[in-house]
Amino acid sequence: MDKKELNDLILNTFNGLEDNNFATLGMPDKPMWDTPLIGVAAGDDKYFDFLKEHIGAFHWSPIDAFQLKYIDVSKNTSANLRVVSIAFPQTMETKETQIAETRCPSRNWIVSRGEWEPLLKTFSGRLVTALEAKGIRAVSIDLQPEFSVIKTGPLGLASTWSHRHYAYAAGLGTFGLSDGFITEKGKAVRFTSLIIDAPLEITERQYTGPYDWCLFYKNGSCGKCINRCPVQAISFEGHDKSTCLDYEDYFAEHYWPEGLDRKDYILGCGLCQVGIPCQNKRP
Repeated sequence: MDKKELNDLILNTFNGLEDNNFATLGMPDKPMWDTPLIGVAAGDDKYFDFLKEHIGAFHWSPIDAFQLKYIDVSKNTSANLRVVSIAFPQTMETKETQIAETRCPSRNWIVSRGEWEPLLKTFSGRLVTALEAKGIRAVSIDLQPEFSVIKTGPLGLASTWSHRHYAYAAGLGTFGLSDGFITEKGKAVRFTSLIIDAPLEITERQYTGPYDWCLFYKNGSCGKCINRCPVQAISFEGHDKSTCLDYEDYFAEHYWPEGLDRKDYILGCGLCQVGIPCQNKRP
């Protein structure tokens, strides 16, 4: 398999998602997510050693995650592994509804976030099946039952695999002041990661540091995301995860849109991801 064949397989799987729409809001013809961006990193990239040091020993390297499913694989396989990072941008229509909000995310945003996990599991399951049918071993991080969130000392909440850090390694973009990840399609995106046993061409990183695409860190000319946050969880010092998470519970209790079923949605505020220079592109 070459990179084009992989990209075509991913895009065909994405285009076949029957539930990628706002039927919940009475708009079955309106998609929730735009065409994904795709990047590839080497399984033995030295950046992954840094992640274990920076995040913690519990954070998986590609070979760690691969061995959860293929237990007979040796560490020497790392050089042949590839991390495939896939970024799903919010649609422009959803971002426009979100811009108008100042204290609670829009209905479109709430639904696209709340229905993300089921849609992602369908996408990931179909993609892994398609790859395995071609004889390619593949592991989807989001399908691994061991994937979890851990509370750490210095970083607060962290996970056994950081989709955004692996997106950075795969050339998809850099971080911003709010901890959001800035891609060529902007910051309003969600990610998944796949590890495959195929020596594909690596995506070149068009940056040298983790904040290169953020205007604040580049030259101090921005900070718009600070004003978009309704609870001052973002400042010139960075992002306060705890305040951010607490507010998501608060808006669900006090500002939930009338007539929208709460269901079992996982919440996400995301007000800081729109109305800013990096909303739709890298500035």
